[in-house]
Amino acid sequence: MDTSRTGSTGDRRLNRRDFLGGLVLLGTSGVVLSACSSGSSSGSSKISLPSFPLGAAARTISKPVQITLWHSMNSANQTTLTNLTNKFNSSQSDVHVNLVNQNSYDDTLTAYTAALSGGTLPDVVQMQTTNLQFMIDSQSVVPAQSAVEADHYDLSDYIPSTVEFFKVKRTLYALPFNISSNVLYYDKNAFRAAGLDPDAPPKSLDGLRTAAEKIVSTNTEKYGMSLKVTDADFQLELALTGGELVNKDNGRSARATAVSFDDKAGKSIFEWWGGMLDDKLAQPTSFTTFDNLFAIANRIAPMTWETSAALGTILGVLNLYPQVSLGVGGLPSPSTSNGGVFAGGAGLYMVSKSSPERQDAAWQYIKFLNEPTQQAAWAVGTGYIPIRKSATQLAVLTQAWSKVPGYRVAYNQILASPANPATAGAVIGSFSQVSDAINNAISSLGSGANPDTALARAAATSNQAISSYNARL
Repeated sequence: MDTSRTGSTGDRRLNRRDFLGGLVLLGTSGVVLSACSSGSSSGSSKISLPSFPLGAAARTISKPVQITLWHSMNSANQTTLTNLTNKFNSSQSDVHVNLVNQNSYDDTLTAYTAALSGGTLPDVVQMQTTNLQFMIDSQSVVPAQSAVEADHYDLSDYIPSTVEFFKVKRTLYALPFNISSNVLYYDKNAFRAAGLDPDAPPKSLDGLRTAAEKIVSTNTEKYGMSLKVTDADFQLELALTGGELVNKDNGRSARATAVSFDDKAGKSIFEWWGGMLDDKLAQPTSFTTFDNLFAIANRIAPMTWETSAALGTILGVLNLYPQVSLGVGGLPSPSTSNGGVFAGGAGLYMVSKSSPERQDAAWQYIKFLNEPTQQAAWAVGTGYIPIRKSATQLAVLTQAWSKVPGYRVAYNQILASPANPATAGAVIGSFSQVSDAINNAISSLGSGANPDTALARAAATSNQAISSYNARL
C-alpha cells in the first residue's frame, strides 16, 4: 500500500519543527479551584450586579491607566492580537494595555489559580470557554453584564450563541472574543486520487466512513482520517444530535449534578468512533499534538477534525507543501442530527480586584477588540470567526472569504446552529476531570475497548468528579 504518495515535484515531508513553529497551541483546562463560592451559578433568576465604574479611566489624573491582559495566543494569533492592541494604545491616551503571554489555556488557568491564592492578578484575562463555571465560582471577576448595563452597550450585532455561552442566571460574565468551531480539514488532491468529489466533503458520519473506506480501498493513503483523542469532538458531535453533556439543561437551568452523555446518542457516536478505529479506517492521534495535521501534509490520512482557529497558520505552513490542496468543510453530523455546534475558544473577563479606573480601562479595551473593524481584522489574521455580524460586510473580510472560502465555514456553522441548551455548551466546575474521563474512554477505543463499556466508565468517573466539585462549594 502506498502510504505517502510522495515523489511529485516539490513534495516535502512535514516535520514537527516546521509545523509546530507555526501552529496555535490550544490547551484544555486542567486545574480545579479548591475553594469556591457557596452559591450556585446556575438557575433562572438574575444575580444582583455590582455597580460599574464607567468613565473612571478618563477621570483619573494619572494617565494613561496601565492594565495587563493575560492571553494564550501564539504564532499568527499572537501577532494579530499584538497589532490590534498597539492600534488601541495609539488610538487614545487614557489607557495603555500590556500583553502577557501565558502560552496556553492550561498555563493561564494555572497562573490565575495560583494568583487567586496570593499573587498579582491581571486586569483582563482571556479564559477558555470551558472555564466559565470556574470563573464564576472564583468570585474574582466583574460580570460583564454590569458594564453592559452601565454603558447601555448594544449586543444585538453579536452572533447570539457567542453571547449566550457566557450567560448564566441571565447574567453575562464575559464578552466573547476569540470564538471558533471545529471543522473538517481534508486534502482535495487525495479526494481526487480516490475518486471522490474534492468539492463535496462528507456531511454525515456515515458519509465520512464511506469516504474513508474509498480512500483506504484505493490505496490512496493508509488511513481515511485521523481521529484526535479529544472530548471536544465528542461533545460537538453530541450537540449536533441535540444532546447535552450534563443534566439541568447542560448546567444552565441549575447546577449540573450528573452527565447526560451516556445515552443513545452518546453510545452511537462511541460505536461509530470505535468502528472507524477497529476497521483501520482512522488512526488515533494525541490531543496534545497536531499529528492529525501532520498526517494530511505527510499523506498518511487526508481528513481530520480540528479547530477553525488554526486555519490561518495551517494555510501559511502548508504553502510549503504543494502536494496538499486544503479543503474545509463543516463538521459531519450523526444521522440523527437535529442540533448544532457550540462556541469554542475563549472570552475576556474583567478582574474584580483591579481598581475602578483599571476596571473601566479593561472595559474600554474589550469593547475596542470587539468592534466590527477589529473583529474583521482578527478573523482574517487568525481563522477565528467574527463575532459581530456587521464585520462580515467589511471589505477586508469579504475579500478574504472570497479568496479562501474555508474561512467562512466555521462562521456559517455557528450562525446556523439553533439556540438551545445543547448549543449553549455545558457549564460545570469539574470540566477538566470530565474531559479527562472522556479522553481516556476515547483512547481506550484505540486499544479495542468495547464502546458501551468505555462510555459507561467515562460517565461514572465524570459523575464522581462533578459530585466531588459540588461538595466543596
